[in-house]
Amino acid sequence: MDRRHFLDLTLYKVRADLKAEARQGNLGLLWWVVEPLLYLGAFYVIFGLVLERGGPGFVPWLLTGLVAWKWLDTSVRMAAGSIRAGRGLMNQVYLPKLFFPAVALLKNGARFLFSLGLLLLFLVLAGIQPHWSWTALPAVMALQALVIAGLALTLAALVPLWPDLMLLVNNGLMLLFFLSGVFFDLSQAPGWLHTLLMVNPVAPVLAAWRAALLDRPWPDWPWLAWSALFGALAAWLGLWLLRRFDRHYPRLP
Repeated sequence: MDRRHFLDLTLYKVRADLKAEARQGNLGLLWWVVEPLLYLGAFYVIFGLVLERGGPGFVPWLLTGLVAWKWLDTSVRMAAGSIRAGRGLMNQVYLPKLFFPAVALLKNGARFLFSLGLLLLFLVLAGIQPHWSWTALPAVMALQALVIAGLALTLAALVPLWPDLMLLVNNGLMLLFFLSGVFFDLSQAPGWLHTLLMVNPVAPVLAAWRAALLDRPWPDWPWLAWSALFGALAAWLGLWLLRRFDRHYPRLP
């Protein structure tokens, strides 16, 4: 299958799946707005109104990290199980196995754009005005997409070979959630601990979102370069594994 045909087929599948999901509920496409709105609203009520944690800037700071994290978490989970979930189609017609995680990543990327739009609207309503540092957002998004792709493709290739690995994925993402600074500021950690935590390639990306949107300096590009290197190497590994076992996946039990 040539690249053009593969891309057209992938985009067609993404559009078809999104339309099918929209038809499943009475709200239709509006659910793509309501779901992230409920997600953000729940944390705003709990931390902003009930607990009143962290001062006036804590809720925007928390929601920024949560939106970025949810994009990674949902994408990696769905992509990791995508080849096993697509066994029915895979056994009917030959498709490059990259097709299945690619569809999952693009679908969640589209949903993320709705969440990001709501986050930006919330920040403006909360009194945080757009700033020139917001121009760094496309680069930060591209870097996070690379990290997501690296994790997702590698796990998508390995999970069909060792299905029990999915249990480690779920628990590993939970651990990563707490180690990536979603709920606490990594810059407040002592020097050696801060360095250790920032070795996690997700942590610099979350810090970059907050730097661009809230703190208004340029993100820490040296640490982001490490995240980009990790994402590129993991994506290369995932693509190699998917090609290596391409014909083997349909024969798995």
